[in-house]
Amino acid sequence: MRRFVIAAAAAIFALLPAVPVSAIVGGDPDTAHPAVGMFYFVTSEGRYRCSGTLISPTVILTAAHCTEGVIGKAIVTFSQVAPPAGDPPAGGAGYTAANVPAGYVTGTAHPNPDFNEKLQSKNLLDVGVVVLDAAMTTITPALLPPSEGWLDTFSVRELKAAPFTLVGYGVFYEKPDSGPQKPEAVRDYTRRFTTAPLQNVVGEVIKLAESPKDSRDGGGTCFGDSGGAIFWGGYLVGDTSWGGSQFCSGGVGGYQRVDTAGAWEFVHSFLQP
Repeated sequence: MRRFVIAAAAAIFALLPAVPVSAIVGGDPDTAHPAVGMFYFVTSEGRYRCSGTLISPTVILTAAHCTEGVIGKAIVTFSQVAPPAGDPPAGGAGYTAANVPAGYVTGTAHPNPDFNEKLQSKNLLDVGVVVLDAAMTTITPALLPPSEGWLDTFSVRELKAAPFTLVGYGVFYEKPDSGPQKPEAVRDYTRRFTTAPLQNVVGEVIKLAESPKDSRDGGGTCFGDSGGAIFWGGYLVGDTSWGGSQFCSGGVGGYQRVDTAGAWEFVHSFLQP
């Protein structure tokens, strides 16, 4: 069965509005994108996890909603199957450099200050970074687009000619073998990938048509994939922001572009020599 899941950083919203995304649906285990990792973080509301992509030896691109209000350090792994992390010590300090679990590295989370938390807004700016405390020297960073506004140099027809590739960690939904047949979340902490066709590009957001039953491509994202990678034309063109289905069964997914003026300026401020 093809599955792809990414972990979400916030609660599921009721009545099927746009929701922070967490899982890759209709995907397969991924070994082709080692720059995509998973990270845990603590806020005043609890412990969460998201996905993100290494874009320099010390900088991970992710979503703003995965980096707001973080207490202490974020802890990051690039393992294809994430090792158990364990809960941080009690007391509200979150993770620290002194208690990082085996298989993880530490970093500091930075949300875009212009993120408006309206997940369907054209002016979304749902982009953040995690700056690592030590450089990753064994993983090649993903390539950002060659210029600001790069996607705008292509027509919609050209952008629809090839699917977008989605990568991340998280849950997927399956019906149980017995009892009530309400889909249940399955967490296997495995990096997965899938593909999805373009619906359109609106302002800050790339919208993809997502369904594991779509004959054109493979699926989409779900709870657990927030902040994860979206690739097109060989470049990391954005991060996973929101979806419109409670059980990730299809619909439209929203992805924050990294090449718009506001996102480009924010991300590249962390890449200056």
